[in-house]
Amino acid sequence: MKYDDFTEEIKSKLDIVELIAQYIELKRAGQNFKGLCPFHAEKTPSFMVNPAKQIFHCFGCNRGGDIFTFIMNLENMTFLEAVSYLAERAGVEARIVSGDPVIKKGFKEKLYSINKEAMNFYRNTLYKSAHALSYLRDRGIKDEVIEKFSLGFSGDDRDLLFTHLTQKGFTIEEITSAGLSNFHVGKPQDFFRYRIIFPIFDLRGQCIAFGGRTMSSSKEVPKYINSPDSPVFKKSEVCYGSNFAKNSIVQKGYSIIVEGYFDVIVCHQFGFDNAVAPLGTALTNGQLRRIRRLSDKVLLLFDGDSAGVAAAKRSLEHIFSEAMVSKILLLPEGEDPDTFLRKYGGDYLRNSMIGAKNPVEFILDIHAKNKLDGVKYMLSVLSACPDALLRDEVIRALSETAKVSELTIRQELKNYAKKASKARQDETIKEGKSPSLLDIVNKDEKMLLKIALSYPDRCACIISNLDPVKIENLRVKAIFEKIIMLHRENQKVTLESLYRLCTTDEIHLITALLVDSVSEIDSVEEIIEGCIRAIQIRDLEKRIAFAAEQEDVTFLHTLLAEKGRLLSKK
Repeated sequence: MKYDDFTEEIKSKLDIVELIAQYIELKRAGQNFKGLCPFHAEKTPSFMVNPAKQIFHCFGCNRGGDIFTFIMNLENMTFLEAVSYLAERAGVEARIVSGDPVIKKGFKEKLYSINKEAMNFYRNTLYKSAHALSYLRDRGIKDEVIEKFSLGFSGDDRDLLFTHLTQKGFTIEEITSAGLSNFHVGKPQDFFRYRIIFPIFDLRGQCIAFGGRTMSSSKEVPKYINSPDSPVFKKSEVCYGSNFAKNSIVQKGYSIIVEGYFDVIVCHQFGFDNAVAPLGTALTNGQLRRIRRLSDKVLLLFDGDSAGVAAAKRSLEHIFSEAMVSKILLLPEGEDPDTFLRKYGGDYLRNSMIGAKNPVEFILDIHAKNKLDGVKYMLSVLSACPDALLRDEVIRALSETAKVSELTIRQELKNYAKKASKARQDETIKEGKSPSLLDIVNKDEKMLLKIALSYPDRCACIISNLDPVKIENLRVKAIFEKIIMLHRENQKVTLESLYRLCTTDEIHLITALLVDSVSEIDSVEEIIEGCIRAIQIRDLEKRIAFAAEQEDVTFLHTLLAEKGRLLSKK
């Protein structure tokens, strides 16, 4: 079986609209579906999905492709990993394709397997430890919540997990790559020892890493540690609890961001099941980008001490740079969501949330002694916001609350924006300011390639009359050269066959052309002839200009005669 046949079988059983709708909200827009792009911050939807051709394209950041490309970009997978994952979802039997182990378990799959085995090991260890279980129950964690979050425990033995995993057939490379054990003085040593274990899952529910809270009273031992980064885990892009919270975030329309593992667990136990937390570090853009795919609204629920205030301020910087809408609720000093809920209950917190402050109110309150410092801080944060509507809303609120002229604030914001412009130039894709791929291709080359992609049966006619050397746009030329190669090798010109040959930029141009709304093309043969003639005339005009510059009269007359012949065919 060939690659194309195998991937085509998977695509025939998975609808791209249904797949992508599990990550972002999509609405019908003519022949396409439209939504906010999951790959960059935007407020106006420019992400299109075409169900007929089973492709997507974002006209903001110019990313595009099929279901495999989407999963590869969103879940940071290789092509083979995406095929394996989607084959499983489609219920297509894993197999060897044309002698290549397309669906054999890769290294990442091995890491998923080893993490699952370690998670089960930690869970079993928890139920053998009366001390660890009592600790969780004393903190008010119900047994069903312990089960839901797959909480575990690691004993104080040096290499108990390492021994268990090697007995299960996992290699030393796999164990160390997953961050579960390392070697000290030539001997294996488990990474997590004498700790409550919090498995960390990706959005698909696969265990990718662990967090650990020490049970030791020693001040020399870090209270919390996380798995090191691995091929399946990047701490700066993952929030704890997101797999459990994702559906609730979509339904409720916002996420609650707290600071710790127990904060998330207790929030969920009390019905705040849209709560997530960064992994022991400050909130990052990568984490927010993942949350934003579910909703662009967040509530920061932090401790009311100086550390909580500082964390909220740092978080706002990233929240605005991702064009997200936020509110902030600081709990009484000395309380965190875990202790607050256990002390006062869920209804009290719900009532408190009504009084959550917007960023302007929050910043001006903490800068009450010097309001201008608060205004300047808001301007510095706002200058990184890519969304004009959100900036405008905050400017009006800032002017009204701080009693500063709106005109003055706008002028100052321009000054801040100029200072930040160099840094923001490097983030143009994230801000959705990439030039449209369709705008940089002339209309004849664009239409000819669109016909070749939409009507593969016309490729022979196009190829026999088109000299790709005369095509101006390098991407269009490269795609046509690949179409010609496929045709010469008697292979079908399909999107799948082209995707395997094309670069990422070329794939993005293909999807942009095919998603671009256009009705059925009439008189295809006439349009093909007209496009090829226009390309030939444009090439002739360049050669005519060169001949005139060289004063080659004979060659000039020949070229002019050829141009006249082409023009007479119109």
